[in-house]
Amino acid sequence: MTNAEEIEIRIKSVDQLFNSLDPAPFRERELDREAERHIVAYAREVAASQPIKLVIYLPPATLEPPLATELEDAIGHHFAHQAREQETELSELRRLGRKGLAVGLLVMLFATLVGVALTNAFPDSRFIETIEHSLIIFGWVALWRPIEILLYDRWPLIRARKLFQRLAGAPVVVRAATAN
Repeated sequence: MTNAEEIEIRIKSVDQLFNSLDPAPFRERELDREAERHIVAYAREVAASQPIKLVIYLPPATLEPPLATELEDAIGHHFAHQAREQETELSELRRLGRKGLAVGLLVMLFATLVGVALTNAFPDSRFIETIEHSLIIFGWVALWRPIEILLYDRWPLIRARKLFQRLAGAPVVVRAATAN
């Protein structure tokens, strides 16, 4: 992975990377919000085809040989969990969209049938013609949001899930920080 885009993180201790209130074991701990925000912000700027590598700079005194592997596991676990959460959100959004679409189609069908029945009952009435057109517009409005959910609202979740999956698989390199 020679051409990987490096996302650099300079910290004084490993504890700065993780949420201090999370009681989970090291490998399963969640990242600190600011650390995650920093990583995600830089990762968004990297082209999807470009591999990502996380480089963590620590003071030389805190470096231990298995630290890179432990950090890679912990960070990978965190972002894999985030990707699964995005998948859950996406599934919920799809379910909501399908349910809304079914309701919208029923409303559209009802509005169309009522409009046609009114037009057949009063064929020469301009007022009834206006009511029929209004009912059709109402039916389309009932379909608007479900269609918007199914066509457009899912894309940010899909992009986030893909980004988290990329970050979950990103190698982590631990380097000694140099004094500035």
